[in-house]
Amino acid sequence: MAGKTRSYGSIPPLSSHFNKYAIALLQKRHDFEAKGKCEQICSTLDSNLKFKHIRQIKREVHETFPDCYIDWIEKVNVPQMYGMYLLRKKEMQLNDGKANDVEEMRLYHVTAKSRAKNSLKNSGLDWRRTERSRYGCGVSFSDNITYADYHANKSTGEGDRVIMICSVLVDETYKVNHKRNKGYNLIVPPGTADTTVSSDGCVYVKYNDFDFYPLYFVHYQSNDDEEYYDDEDYDNNYNYYYY
Repeated sequence: MAGKTRSYGSIPPLSSHFNKYAIALLQKRHDFEAKGKCEQICSTLDSNLKFKHIRQIKREVHETFPDCYIDWIEKVNVPQMYGMYLLRKKEMQLNDGKANDVEEMRLYHVTAKSRAKNSLKNSGLDWRRTERSRYGCGVSFSDNITYADYHANKSTGEGDRVIMICSVLVDETYKVNHKRNKGYNLIVPPGTADTTVSSDGCVYVKYNDFDFYPLYFVHYQSNDDEEYYDDEDYDNNYNYYYY
């Protein structure tokens, strides 16, 4: 559904057969992520990760956020949400006509602990609650966690912070040309694009429910006194998101 937002606001009621199927696929995804057999899905947030898996995620976080002191890591288990994510992926593939063109990008969203947990009760991060947005009414992700942490400092007063490691569906992108358009008058990307990308390629904005699924919650304490970026253009590239 390019050019407009797909709105649920909550996870639609799903059949028991679909739930079982989604659980099996989510378990398979976790096994792949851990490069081995994981424990069976038993709770929404599971901190019982193998040491090798924890070390792998820590290494990933420290690649773009080296100063992050991680408290603990949780695996996210919401089969119904994952099932809707897979359905959304299939819909995008059918709309595009090319099954292999829909990319699953590994991107990051940083928010307060309470907001991250609340997002699991509905349809995920809710674009309806976005305010002061630069690139329209969407949820922002970044491939740089330091960048996402810096902008989260402006939208939350909580010290307990969560890096949401997400799988994000991206098919057709609209890249903002800052020489022509700073992006402030954007509501949704034009044409058939489903994702807006900042000119520096650091921000990805999504406009539909279930275009993303949170794989892990990485808990840490924020340091609001730190300043990472002084560039004004860089400073305004993120969509501010509130619960």
